[in-house]
Amino acid sequence: MKAISPMIAVVLLIAFTIGIGTLVSIFATSLTVTSTGITSNQSEALSRCAGAWINLYSVQSTRVLYSNPNTQAITNPIIILGNGTSITASDTNLNPGETVNENISTIGTNSRVIVRGLCQTLVTAEGTCTTAQDCWDV
Repeated sequence: MKAISPMIAVVLLIAFTIGIGTLVSIFATSLTVTSTGITSNQSEALSRCAGAWINLYSVQSTRVLYSNPNTQAITNPIIILGNGTSITASDTNLNPGETVNENISTIGTNSRVIVRGLCQTLVTAEGTCTTAQDCWDV
């Protein structure tokens, strides 16, 4: 049985190394392009939603009146009472300029209400009303 010559071994080793290097290069390029696209989308969402908030007009014993004064929709709004109780809003999309009159069971003895949602599914937008503010009509 004969062994392969050192020259053939070197050529095979170089070809193998170039092949592995090519595969790593393709993977790295793909990863960079994907990561750049994701980062770009997130940056765009952050700039669109900069300063996004929810305006609470009125908090009464069984209802909360709030609106979206922003240029982007706010999704999945929830109402959080001062005791930590979360109430899912009946409308899952709060469009720009839209006002919602949300009926809830009772405010009870809570002294704060927060309405929170997401702008562009990334940025938290919220509004708060406490007993010391004009919006508190309980």
